[in-house]
Amino acid sequence: MPDFELLRRTEVDLSRYLPAFLGEDTHMKVSLDTLSWEHEKVRQAIIDTARQFFVESATWGLSMWESFLDIIPDKDDSIEQRRKVILIRLQGIGVSTITVLEGIINAWGTGYIVEHNAEYYFSIYINTDKPRNLKRMKQEVFMYKPAHLGVNVYLGYSWDGKITFDGNYTFGTSTEIWEEEDE
Repeated sequence: MPDFELLRRTEVDLSRYLPAFLGEDTHMKVSLDTLSWEHEKVRQAIIDTARQFFVESATWGLSMWESFLDIIPDKDDSIEQRRKVILIRLQGIGVSTITVLEGIINAWGTGYIVEHNAEYYFSIYINTDKPRNLKRMKQEVFMYKPAHLGVNVYLGYSWDGKITFDGNYTFGTSTEIWEEEDE
């Protein structure tokens, strides 16, 4: 990540550039302190603005990245999740590999992929509790997966240590076969 300190790495103190005796005058000291404080605010604003040009350090600028890439975030998406989604779009995927698809899956939840090459499909094991994230992940997976492969999704894979049981002591999970939807 770039160094955003620009030319100055320390807080602004304009009195460093003037003869020491001027700092002994109370009126001049108050003026210098005020001007230094204002200069420091501008310096921090410039650094903060520069951070918005890089997805990895952007905060309030993420909405501009999302607008540019036609991404609509959920109101409770974390900054890290929003960054992951933006980076996936920007990277342009190229060849769809397991690593690339797992990156997409982990942007929306926690999980991994198991290949079933002889049967022409792969299984996604995912743990997410948000239906909207699952829908968004499905859209991204279908955008980047090879067209000839099917997708089997195992929902509820528990990495967080929480396993729920029904009355028969069976795991509270489900399996779905995902198919591309016509829009």
